[in-house]
Amino acid sequence: MRRSSELTDELFKGFQNYLYQHTGITIRDNKKYLVEYRLQRYIGEDKPYKSFSDLYRALEQKKDPQLERIIINSLTTNYTYFFREKVHFRFLEYYLKTYGSGQSYIRLWSAGCSSGEEAYSMAITCLEAGYAYPEKDIRILATDISERVLKKAKEATYHYSSLHGELSDSQIRRYFQFNKKIKEFSVQDFVRSLVVIRELNLMDIFPFSRQFDVIFLRNVLIYFNAQEKEIILNKMYEVLKNRGYLVLGLSESLVGLHHKFQTLNYSIYRKGGNTP
Repeated sequence: MRRSSELTDELFKGFQNYLYQHTGITIRDNKKYLVEYRLQRYIGEDKPYKSFSDLYRALEQKKDPQLERIIINSLTTNYTYFFREKVHFRFLEYYLKTYGSGQSYIRLWSAGCSSGEEAYSMAITCLEAGYAYPEKDIRILATDISERVLKKAKEATYHYSSLHGELSDSQIRRYFQFNKKIKEFSVQDFVRSLVVIRELNLMDIFPFSRQFDVIFLRNVLIYFNAQEKEIILNKMYEVLKNRGYLVLGLSESLVGLHHKFQTLNYSIYRKGGNTP
């Protein structure tokens, strides 16, 4: 007999299908352990649901209006840290210093921003390049599908381990304030002023009135199948300025996908133009 706390293959398929239908995100078949680990906290004699079967049944029957958001939040969380894959931030700084001054406005997008480290790293890069609001018309949009990680991004408070290694001590002192009570670092208000945080499903219609200079879409496409990737890429292409850039994770590529981008180094892609 199976344990009530065991995630069966049938229930795993159910959670897979549910997430796909509601977000467009695909959980790969070899990630059953991850689903079980992340949902285990809601299962048990002293928990809201006695078994994975009870949890899935409640999800399907929509007994709890908050349950859908809880499940989506639990299954779409990623680990990140400040200035992860630093070559991309060096590229962003190069773009801002070389071509930014010729733009009437600068718009950057951290798509799949998780808990905010990427977006605030982009903001620090802008400040290091001499861009600040309101002196310059610059904004960084940070979006994710998970309400829980967006709450963390809005709080903008991080453990030292997320900062150490890629930020110098002088940068930490300038851009963060140490909270002695909780022993963590909070992003300074003048950094946060550059970032706008919103919830967004990449499969939904994009509600943007202005085009972007650079979009970071790093380690996000792995959650989608080939057809969905191409849909998202086409949407990204349309919301980029001409000679704008799309940045993927260093381990990602668009090989095998139909798209309009020109391929550069370091998983960076360009929309048209001859800019190096």
